[in-house]
Amino acid sequence: MNKELYFKYQWRYKKEDLKFCPRCGNRFSLEDLHIPNQPQLLCHHCQFVFYLDPKLVVVAVVLNKERNKVLLLQRNEEPGKGLWAFPGGHVERGQDLFEALGNEVKEETGLTVKIDGIINTCSSAEEGLVQLTYEAIAYHEEVIVNIESKKGYFFRFDEIPWNQLAFPSTEKLLRLYTEKYG
Repeated sequence: MNKELYFKYQWRYKKEDLKFCPRCGNRFSLEDLHIPNQPQLLCHHCQFVFYLDPKLVVVAVVLNKERNKVLLLQRNEEPGKGLWAFPGGHVERGQDLFEALGNEVKEETGLTVKIDGIINTCSSAEEGLVQLTYEAIAYHEEVIVNIESKKGYFFRFDEIPWNQLAFPSTEKLLRLYTEKYG
């Protein structure tokens, strides 16, 4: 893995950044097709319309078996480098949501989890994200992080580092769980 390239990668882009058709390689034009002031990428050569889909993200609120601790990872990349967040990641097209989330948790923490069900949805139009958050139970608490995190830790609900959380959605979910289990 090229760590230097990995940490410089920016996944955010706009329609204007895409120049060439993925089907035939000809140049796109940006035109209003159906809805005024909502232009789409159009290839006049092969008649392909490229719709820029939002990125789907799955996130896990991982609890220990006793449900008295919650897992947070200290991020090693932007956004929120050095701050704490839940494990999760982007879903690839054609990937099962539960499989994607299980793989992300395993990859980021070394943990195998039982995914109980969806607990929250949110979206960010400006970021181009749709986030699905699931509750999961870890079979043990031995966390082995990958390159994406500096460390991982199961916090008791009275130990959560509230002033060091990476995202507003992390805080919102932790507050709900603190009320429920803390």
